[in-house]
Amino acid sequence: SIYQYPKPESMGFDLTTLGFPKAYADAIPPDVRVFPNITFGSYQGTPNNWWRYPHASQSLDASFIAIRGLHALKFGMDARQFRTFQYEPHNASSGSFSFVNTWTRGPFDNSPGAPIGQCLASFLFGLPTGGGVDRKASFAEQSTVWSLYFHDDLRISSRLTLNLGLRWEVEGPTTERFNRSVRGYDFKTPSPLNDQVRANYAKQPIPEVPVDQFRLVGGFTFPGVGGQPRTLFSRDLNNFMPRIGLAYTLGEKTVIRGGYGMYYGTLGIQRNDVIQSGFAYTTSLIPSLDNGLTFVATLSNPFPNGITEPRGAADGLMTFVGRSIRFYEENPQAPLQQRWQVGFQRELPQRVLFEAAYVGNHSSSMEVSRDYRPLPLKYLSRSPVRDQATIDYLSAQVPSPFYPLLPGTGLSGTTVSRSYLLSSGDYPHFTGLTGATYQGYAWYHSLQVRTERRFAQGWTVNAAYQWSKNMEATSRLNGYYSDLEYVISDQDRPHRFVISAIWELPFGRGKKFLSSGPAVADKILGGWQIQGIYTGQGGAPLSWGNVLFYGSDIHAITLPESQRKVERWFNVDAGFERSTARQLGSNFRTFPSRLSDVRMDGFNLWDLSVIKNTRLRENLNLQFRGEFLNAFNHTLFAGPNTSPTSTAFGQVSGQRGYPRRIQLGVKALF
Repeated sequence: SIYQYPKPESMGFDLTTLGFPKAYADAIPPDVRVFPNITFGSYQGTPNNWWRYPHASQSLDASFIAIRGLHALKFGMDARQFRTFQYEPHNASSGSFSFVNTWTRGPFDNSPGAPIGQCLASFLFGLPTGGGVDRKASFAEQSTVWSLYFHDDLRISSRLTLNLGLRWEVEGPTTERFNRSVRGYDFKTPSPLNDQVRANYAKQPIPEVPVDQFRLVGGFTFPGVGGQPRTLFSRDLNNFMPRIGLAYTLGEKTVIRGGYGMYYGTLGIQRNDVIQSGFAYTTSLIPSLDNGLTFVATLSNPFPNGITEPRGAADGLMTFVGRSIRFYEENPQAPLQQRWQVGFQRELPQRVLFEAAYVGNHSSSMEVSRDYRPLPLKYLSRSPVRDQATIDYLSAQVPSPFYPLLPGTGLSGTTVSRSYLLSSGDYPHFTGLTGATYQGYAWYHSLQVRTERRFAQGWTVNAAYQWSKNMEATSRLNGYYSDLEYVISDQDRPHRFVISAIWELPFGRGKKFLSSGPAVADKILGGWQIQGIYTGQGGAPLSWGNVLFYGSDIHAITLPESQRKVERWFNVDAGFERSTARQLGSNFRTFPSRLSDVRMDGFNLWDLSVIKNTRLRENLNLQFRGEFLNAFNHTLFAGPNTSPTSTAFGQVSGQRGYPRRIQLGVKALF
């Protein structure tokens, strides 16, 4: 189980002492009443996380082994059950209030924001830009995995052995004990709002979306409701995973090994929790219905219409209308990994073992978030510089066909932006509609080399080096209508080197020196052991936003390691547009989300230890351990700022690692 509770002094907090009305304070149940969650842009907020999250799992397996001639057979089954429970008032049980620069930037409502100050100004005015009050539901979810497998070690000759196997896994779809979850989306049935909203739209349409093409389709489906099954998605029955391996002895001291295998990932609660839209509800704070001309909700009365209690599945297709939603795809695909390896192992003189291998991996059917309301690409600016005309065109406010049908939601205002209607498709009644596709893929290639000097004469050394590249396509720069971006993975670490050693000092009984010395000398000088591990690893590639770059060579962003400093981690003068007023917006992005040669700091760590074993008597030994983690106190820097408009652009302002740690301990063994 994992859990987190608010600070004790926050429990039962009297909200009226902050100036909130008594009616609002009374609407918060006493058992979840705490200090509210307040955020001011980049300033430190006042979170109050509150949850319990116990897990339980059971497994049953049976296996059989049979030897038949050249075959060593193993077959069997296993069944696993996973359960997760949650109680989560969350950090908005007493209200969440966000203050950004929506109401304080200028001179226009679409002007770029200042680097600092405007968010705090909204707070001082008492004008929140968002927030809400949570009514979080608990849940008890479950998924299962059933599998059959068969394996055969076939010894063809004294030199060649084949390993053949097949595994079949069937994952039981997620269920919630009391059906407190959404299931999927009804893409066929018109929304109950369809006729009224279409009639409103016909009075003041925009020319880009003809009236006959404006429609409202669908809404949530729920498990166990309207003929829907209790499971949250369909069962996947075709996850067959073959494996093959071989080992061939080439001479007395060399072995060649290779293998290939397929592996499927999970879909159930090991991957995602249930979606409780409707069962958990956030009453949104809607400060203005006319884009800031007047305000209907302020800090002195943040929820003038009260707090809405969750209705579960009672609203059917109307559940969460006017809000952003996500749902389960009916037929999800488990991600597939195909892994292969070929290499050799060679025994060298002096008890040294050397091995080298090529290791590869191809991942497919990876889940990619799908926005069902993407803005068509034709509306995005292709200008190489800020296109204010396009920004003004897309952000222009037009009459909302939903007013006044959806109070207290993201569509309660009298207007919406033009881009909102252009990106609506058949789902304008939801401010966001997120599902998934399974088109993502990734490649991994590596050379892995390892050498080991086996323990003898009081010492051993083990060294390993990996040279690799990891590419992926799991997201899009310009929405669903654009191709997946094939880019260096955020998990890519091209170089990794690890060396470890153990040395028993040659002093004391049975050692080279002082072997027959007095007992006192043995207890003081004997039994010492020194250990060390060095880890060197390249850093992760940096992530970039919608950057405007004028430079002729994108590789000029990278600085040589000798010029890299925390004050200037990369070349900030390579061609970035730094002016806030000239940043891109509503444009077709071309700058990559990651660059393979612009990375954060990598590992450069030494961990050392000293151990002293002393035998006090026949059945009693005393062990002293001194451990020095990050022994030389090397700093592991965090990533630099990659926002060109920031005054800290290119600067490192934090660290990810830890300073030197010294741990001392004594242990008695008897």
